[in-house]
Amino acid sequence: MIRSSNEPIRVFEYKSLAYKGKHKHPGFNQKMLRAFESYFQENERTPFFELIPNGVRFKQYVGAIQVGNTTIEVLPKAGKEGNEESWQGVLLDMLKACHLLTAKETGTAQLRLRSNSVLDLYFELFIQEVEDLFHQGLIKKYRTRQGQQKALRGSLVFSQHLRKNIVHKERFYTRHSTYDRNHLLHQILIEALSLVELFSTSPHLQDRIGRLKLDFPEVSPLKIKASHFDKLKLDRKSYPYRKAIEIAKLLILNFRPDISSGKQDLLAIMFDMNQLWEEYIFQTLKRKVSSEWMVMSQQSRSFWEHKKIRPDLILKSRRNPDETYVIDTKWKVIDNRHPADDDLKQMYVYNHHWDSTHSMLLYPRSSDQQDNRGMYSLKQNEMEHHCILGFVDVLDNGRLSQNIAEEIIEKVCDQKQVVPDPEH
Repeated sequence: MIRSSNEPIRVFEYKSLAYKGKHKHPGFNQKMLRAFESYFQENERTPFFELIPNGVRFKQYVGAIQVGNTTIEVLPKAGKEGNEESWQGVLLDMLKACHLLTAKETGTAQLRLRSNSVLDLYFELFIQEVEDLFHQGLIKKYRTRQGQQKALRGSLVFSQHLRKNIVHKERFYTRHSTYDRNHLLHQILIEALSLVELFSTSPHLQDRIGRLKLDFPEVSPLKIKASHFDKLKLDRKSYPYRKAIEIAKLLILNFRPDISSGKQDLLAIMFDMNQLWEEYIFQTLKRKVSSEWMVMSQQSRSFWEHKKIRPDLILKSRRNPDETYVIDTKWKVIDNRHPADDDLKQMYVYNHHWDSTHSMLLYPRSSDQQDNRGMYSLKQNEMEHHCILGFVDVLDNGRLSQNIAEEIIEKVCDQKQVVPDPEH
C-alpha cells in the first residue's frame, strides 16, 4: 500500500515529545505513545528513550523512529548554533565517515536531497544495493532437500521411505542437493524489501520495490531472526551482498510490529551519540594525520582481577614512539572550569597505565569555551602528568567542520610543546 508522504517530526537529543502538556507537539498523538510504551516494555527498558507523562523523552541516541506513517528524527546538537537541517547534515556526515552509511553511484549528498529523514536514506540505499545485485546477477547456492520424489534422486531416507511408501511403491523419500536461488541471503533480502515497502512513504521507492519483488526469484518464506544473521558466512562469491545484508539486519532487527491493530508498527534506527562521536574522531584522525601519528582505538589493559580499562584513543608520535597521548571523547556539554570528577579520575588512571604524561578529554564546543589545562598530583619518574579539557567546533558555516583533526593535533602539539611538522 502506498502511503502519503509527510514531513518528519524533528527533535534534538534529550528533548521531549508529548500529545498534551508542556511538550505537546501537533504531530504526536496518543496512539503513537502507546506504540512507544509497547516498544519500551518489549525491549527491557530501551536506552533510546524514557517515558514521561503523556509522552517520551529521548536520550543520547540519534537517528530515526517511524511509528505508523510518522517519522520522528532525533538529531544531535552541541550548543545553540545551527538549525535542524545543519545538525541533520552533521549526523549524516558522521554516519558516512564511520562507514555506517555508504552510497555507490548517487552519493550521499544527492540522496539527502531526495530523502526526508535518515530512515528514508537507509531505505534508498538498501533498494539501491539490491538493484545492483540484480544487475550483477543473483547467486545460486546448494541446499539440501528432503521429501517425496517420483524418481530416485540423491540418497534414500530408509526410515521415512518405509513409513510413507508402503502403499505408494512408485515413490521415493530421498535427501538430495539442489542448486538454486532459494537460500538464506535472498530470504533476508525479500523480508527487508517487504519491510521497506510497509514503511516507505515515497511513491518512487514503492515503484522500485514493486519491480524488484516482481522479478525476485521464488524463495521459501522465513521469519528472519538474529540467529539467521549469525549463521551467515559470506565467501568470495557472496561478498557483494555484504552491504545489503548489513542494512537488512539493521532494519529487520529493529522492527516491532503492532500485533493488536497493525496501524502503529514501529521501526527504530538509532545510534549511540557517544559511540558515534568516538568513532568519528578516530576515523577522521586516522585519515588525516596517519603520516605523523599512529592512531589506535579501543586498546584495553587489565585493571583489577577480571576487569579491564579502555581509553577511546591512543596517539603515538611516529618521530618519537615513546611519546604516548591518551584521548577520551565525551559528547556532552560542560563548563570548562568544572569537569566531572569521574572523567578526571578516569584520565588519571589512563595516564598511569599507559605511561603517558599528557591526556585530553575531548568535548564538542557548545559556546565560547576555552581549553583548560590542569596538572595531576602524580609524578612518575619525576615527570608531571597533565590533562587538558579540549573543545572543538563541530559546525563550520552550518556544516560539519572539516578541521576537527587538525584542531586536535594542534592541541596535542601545544600541550607537549612539540612544533608540528609544517609538511603535515
